[in-house]
Amino acid sequence: MGFLNWFNSQEDNSSQTTVFGGSDIIIDKKEPTRTNANSALQRTVSDHGGTADTHVEVNKTVGRNMLGEDVNQVCRKLGVRDRSGLPTEAKEALQTGDIAARHQISKDGAQGHEEIVESTDKATKKARGLFSW
Repeated sequence: MGFLNWFNSQEDNSSQTTVFGGSDIIIDKKEPTRTNANSALQRTVSDHGGTADTHVEVNKTVGRNMLGEDVNQVCRKLGVRDRSGLPTEAKEALQTGDIAARHQISKDGAQGHEEIVESTDKATKKARGLFSW
């Protein structure tokens, strides 16, 4: 199934189609960002029964798996204050990891801390293979 088949099968795509029979598509012009991807991941973690500790562990897992080490260590080694100072490639990897984790958590039907972290680990290890490091 391609994207359009999936999109048309969604029960609530009201943010994307008008109420005039759903035939007129409104293009969402909001560009995906790391912040949006991370916010969506955090909502998914909460929706699937994640705790405060789960949110922390998910963020650590995404960073560790996508960059090869803790994000804070990468920032220190590069001499940048926080994630906003990371090179574009690192930001892209983190965004990809957030997106992959969110979809894997939903796909697995993960519930609670352990399952959510396991799904995140599985997704981000697979996603890291897309990058050359």
